[in-house]
Amino acid sequence: MATITIPESIQKYFPRQISPESLWINYNPQADSLTIYLTGKPVSSEWEDVDDYIYVGFSPEDETRATGIMIEHFTKWLLVTDSSSRKTESA
Repeated sequence: MATITIPESIQKYFPRQISPESLWINYNPQADSLTIYLTGKPVSSEWEDVDDYIYVGFSPEDETRATGIMIEHFTKWLLVTDSSSRKTESA
């Protein structure tokens, strides 16, 4: 099973606990992307890539607050099980 590993450098922007009611999730089969908002609905976000597949959205008004996660090439990402094969910020 694939897991999302959030780099330590941006973990501080994410809440320690996430209520299921605050999640908005959408899979786009044409783009093969999965988007998860932590705000209950889509909001304006500035997206920063953290590896070959994952982007983290930040609030334009408060760049210290993560708004969501987007995984591009989601079905391909699911097949990547070795986290050492992923590019990280520290690499």
